[in-house]
Amino acid sequence: MRPILFGTIWFVIGMFGWLTFSCIGGTGEAVTGQKDPFLHALMYLFGVLFFFSMPVAITIEIVAWIKRRG
Repeated sequence: MRPILFGTIWFVIGMFGWLTFSCIGGTGEAVTGQKDPFLHALMYLFGVLFFFSMPVAITIEIVAWIKRRG
């Protein structure tokens, strides 16, 4: 399977996880006035996955393309 496909899959997983935990954490903070560190950590984990999965996959795809051409 191509790296760009894996990158797209991880991008979608990261996006849904980030949105889910952001909404849950924001609602919980609005109701209780306190941040749950576990939800905050999950939000950052999925956010990093969301923001960096596509650039890494594109870079790997470009390197593989250069190796095939050379």
